[in-house]
Amino acid sequence: MARIADAELQHVKQAVALVTVAQSQGRQLFKRGKDVVLLCPFHDEKTPSCVISPDKNLYHCFGCGAGGSVLDWVMKTESVSLR
Repeated sequence: MARIADAELQHVKQAVALVTVAQSQGRQLFKRGKDVVLLCPFHDEKTPSCVISPDKNLYHCFGCGAGGSVLDWVMKTESVSLR
């Protein structure tokens, strides 16, 4: 299988907004200062502990420790591999 070039992966990480992806998945987002919080899709919770930083285009959950880029988010929420 062909390897995806690092430059292509970096381009996708910068070009695709994580906030937009989360919204398109039907997630309810709440603005908190410069960041956005939401209920973590990776574990059950009643209080939002997952933070998306639009400036960095990264996410981190303070409840379960999940985190990463927009690629990680899509792979984990959609249960797909990078390829």
